[in-house]
Amino acid sequence: MEADNQNFCTRCGHMLSESARFCPECGARVPGRNPEQVEEEKQAIRSAMDRQLRWAAILMIIYSVPFLVIGVYTAFSVESMADLVVNDPNFSSYADAYGLTYDEVCEYFEYAGYAFILSSVLGLISALCCWKRSHFWVALVFCILSVFTGAAGFVAMFMGLIALWMIIAARGRFVEYEKNFEEILSKIE
Repeated sequence: MEADNQNFCTRCGHMLSESARFCPECGARVPGRNPEQVEEEKQAIRSAMDRQLRWAAILMIIYSVPFLVIGVYTAFSVESMADLVVNDPNFSSYADAYGLTYDEVCEYFEYAGYAFILSSVLGLISALCCWKRSHFWVALVFCILSVFTGAAGFVAMFMGLIALWMIIAARGRFVEYEKNFEEILSKIE
């Protein structure tokens, strides 16, 4: 009697529960849902991808803004930072072992400051593209460059890589891919 209430997959013949949307055996979509359910599912997919892009933007802002401040501070106070490091008793043995001069330490801080600034600006531009859902390739490439030019640490790199994954996964919600994405959604029955 219970078998009368269950459907069978039209592709593989596997027995399905009444609430099944996909066949657990072959992955085929179960046909016959009403149009309101289908439209709700499509809107849920759109909304999830939009949230994903917002979170990608938020993650990039979270790591870009502090490192922009650090980069600007480092770039404009190179000599004072170098003085602190060179006058540190723990650093003197390190400097002697590697033969670092005061000018080389200044140069390091200058490059580090500019790298942080560059990384932050790239991250903020990528975040803006994600928020506006436009310029997928700019968002993607700038996110990659932001992650690897800053080398700001494990947490920033981890957040940047998560944002990168989110950008790739939500590509269909970018303006330039939206038409193709809607064509794919129109195939949902």
